[in-house]
Amino acid sequence: MSSPVLLLEVLAAGRRYYVPCAHIDGLELLRPDAPLAHDKRGRPRLARSLAPLLYPSEALATAPQQALVVRLRRRSVALLVDRVEQLAHDLAVQPLGPLLARSLAAPWVLGAVAADLAPILVLDLRRIAADLALAAL
Repeated sequence: MSSPVLLLEVLAAGRRYYVPCAHIDGLELLRPDAPLAHDKRGRPRLARSLAPLLYPSEALATAPQQALVVRLRRRSVALLVDRVEQLAHDLAVQPLGPLLARSLAAPWVLGAVAADLAPILVLDLRRIAADLALAAL
């Protein structure tokens, strides 16, 4: 994935990440009083915050405000983030080296993008959603 792709910048646990726009089937603003949404087949949508998945030992400072909806074959998963920031054009995703890739707790990172003089991780939302859906069975 080293050719330029359209990425969306999101904040989760106070940290910046990029996610491929191709992985997102919908964006939703969350309301605390809203009932749990259902997918097209009438099943409850699985909703999980990204922050505790990425940093399980840290307490959440704020409740997530926006949902990145990923549709899988059998269900939809809403991955909750603090905020969706902006689109990023023409950024090339560089794969992580073998040493860094092996040190990840889960294989949920596609690579990194050099932006603002610092590397920003690009998350694999489809993989995260699939892992969550499997764990929920």
